[in-house]
Formats: sequence, structure tokens, C-alpha cells
Amino acid sequence: MFAENTEVPKCPVAHLRSPEQFNPFIPDFSQAPQKAFMTAQAEQPVFFSPVMNMWVVTRHEDLKIVMQDTETFTSGGAFSAPAVVAPEALKIMGGLDHPVYRYSFINVDPPAHTRFRNNFQRAFTPRQIAILEPQIRELIHELLADLRSQKRAEVITTFCNQLPLRTMCRLVGVPDQDVAQIKRWSTDYVRLPNPGWSVEEQQTIGQSVVDYYAYMLALVKRYVSQPGENLISAVIESRQSDAEPLTDEEIAALMVNLVLAGHETTAALLGNTLHSLLSQRDLWEYFCKHPERSAAAVDEFIRHGGSAIGLFRRTSRDVLIGEVKIPKDSTVWIAYLSGNYDPAKFSNPEKLDFSRDNANEHLTFGHGIHYCIGASLAKTEIRLVLEELTRHYPSLRLADQSLARVPNFVLWAYQEMVLTID
Repeated sequence: MFAENTEVPKCPVAHLRSPEQFNPFIPDFSQAPQKAFMTAQAEQPVFFSPVMNMWVVTRHEDLKIVMQDTETFTSGGAFSAPAVVAPEALKIMGGLDHPVYRYSFINVDPPAHTRFRNNFQRAFTPRQIAILEPQIRELIHELLADLRSQKRAEVITTFCNQLPLRTMCRLVGVPDQDVAQIKRWSTDYVRLPNPGWSVEEQQTIGQSVVDYYAYMLALVKRYVSQPGENLISAVIESRQSDAEPLTDEEIAALMVNLVLAGHETTAALLGNTLHSLLSQRDLWEYFCKHPERSAAAVDEFIRHGGSAIGLFRRTSRDVLIGEVKIPKDSTVWIAYLSGNYDPAKFSNPEKLDFSRDNANEHLTFGHGIHYCIGASLAKTEIRLVLEELTRHYPSLRLADQSLARVPNFVLWAYQEMVLTID
């Protein structure tokens, strides 16, 4: 056991002995973050990173404690707080108090969080997800048209990104012709917390945030006067019976964040899952013979290929985690992916093991009141992709290629991936 420690701990990476060198902003980290996390779990599971200017929590047990204790580890302003944004970009956005941050599931605490979540939970009931299944299956084959005709395709941009994006847009009420623009804005939004962008690039990113919100606000106002069969209209209609009805501005900002979270993380999960499965031919052939067993394997794929590397909390008081003292008003990085690779929780965590009886205890979707509202939809999409691809594309293979990860310390995703079929 570690003694209480208020000093800056050692760097958790075995070959880097300076804490300044624990750096999730570099490509080496993006390629294999689980390696650094597993070293941290063994050497110093809770530590301060000067490079990040925040505390990092890595063990599964500690992560659950942090996510359950929402009074000590608050979400209010925690997502936007770590962003280092140039004044020129902040001016465009009107600061980090822009509605997309002020009205966000992951950036607020109860009672606002409870109020927001209750209004959106109805969209992700088992019945609603079941209604979407035929559309998702149809989309899977539609998006693989190039692969079928050319026998070769880059699938991250043409398939993995598109399937959850189109699914979320149809659910929300975004017209099909606007999907490409939504993707461009979302990509910029995800880039914002990452350092290294020039002032000009940050201004472009800031403008994307402003434009994305303005688009969604206009869409909300359109459905106020012309309701449709979509989530925006359903939330608008629910205002008639709500004691504290959501404003148009709140709905628009929440929709921006919902569409973003609902497709970026699932897109990355799809890419990670395809790579994990196709890089082990015996596993692929097993599921081709038994596609009906895909459902039971979904949680292990999600644990192993967890796309959410981590998010943030702020401490409301001094607190001990893992016998390390974290001061009040600190930013804490809760490393979801690290929890998925904790050998104290999951034996031999780097192995895909479909016999695990606790795979569903992964932290990919978080834990506690901030557990991902769209988790059931994401799991359904992963399952349907596994079922459809193993049934209809048994000769699917990874092409010979060098794969690179997206340079992002929040999302673990591939930049590109080429697949072939005979």
C-alpha cells in the first residue's frame, strides 16, 4: 500500500522517469495508451501530470469511486476547464461558457444534469432501439457498397464513421443532406481540447462550434413550428407537461453534444472492434460460423477496444484516492480505458477473452449518474455490424497496411483502415 503522498509522484511510464514526460498529447501515447496505464497501475496508480496540469486516476476500483462520488468529484465545468484556447478563438465562441458547454450532459452536475437526462432518456428505451434495428441493418449494407463492388475500401471514413453518425442524425431529426457538415463540425469540436493548434486553426475550430450550435438551434426552432417523427420534436412536445421545460437553447446545445457523443465514440469502437477481430483470423472464422454468438461477445469487444480514453472531474474538497491526496479545485482525468485494462479487475486484460464473466463491468460508457445515455444504442450497433459482416462478408480481411491512431487524448480511434474481400 502507498503511504499518503502530497508530493508530485514519479512518472508512471517505466522508460520515462520525469513526470513531465507522461504525455498523452504525443503520437506514441495514442498508439497504445493501455501500455502507459498498465505501468501506472503497477507503479503509481494516482499521480499528478505537470504536462496535463491535472491528476490521473488509473485503477478500476478507484475510477468507480471517483465516478460515484459526484459531490467530491464534480462535473460542473470539468469538460471545458482543461481546454487551453487562444484568446482569438475564445472571442469567436464568447468564452468557454458557450451554450454547448453550459448545457452538456458531461459538463454539469445535478439538478441540471438530472433535468437534462430525464428529457432524453426516453429516446433510448429498448423499444425505441428495436425500432431502429432494421434501418441500421440496411445502412450497414448500403455503406459497404464500395467494398462489394471494388473488393477493397477504406472503412473508417466510409463505414465506421458513417453508420453511427447517420443513425444518430436520423434519430435526432437532422436531414440526410446535412450529415456531412455535421461530421465536419463534430471533428472540430473534438479537436478543441487538444493542444498544439495554431491560433488560426483554433479560430477555425471555434467557428465550427459556433456554427454547429447555430445550425442546431435553427433546427429546433423549425421543429417547434413543424413537428416531425424525431427526438427533437419529442423533447419539444414533452415541454407541455414538464415542470421545468427545456428552452430552445438548452435543447439545441444538448443535441449538439448528444450527436457528437453518439457517433464519435461508437465510430471509434467499430474501428477498434473490426481490427481486433480481423487481426485474429481464428476469431473471425469462429464468428462467421456462429454469428448468433456475437451478442454475447459485445461487452468484451467494448472492454478491449474502449474508445473513450478518459474525461474530467473537478474536486470540491481535498480528497484521498489510492492513499494519494488530491487537493481541492484540482482537475482529475478519469481514465476509462485504463480501468478496462486493470489486471486487478480483468485477468490478462490485453487478450480478447470471450469467456470472461465480468466483461460487462468495463468502464467504456462510464459509471454512475453519468453513464452513457446512448450505451444501449452503441451496443446494438456493434452487435448488428458483427452479425451482418460475419454472415454476408466471410472473406473480409485486413489489407497489408500501417495503421495510425487519431492524435487525441480523449478518443482512441484509427485514422484509416483498409479492408478487402475476395
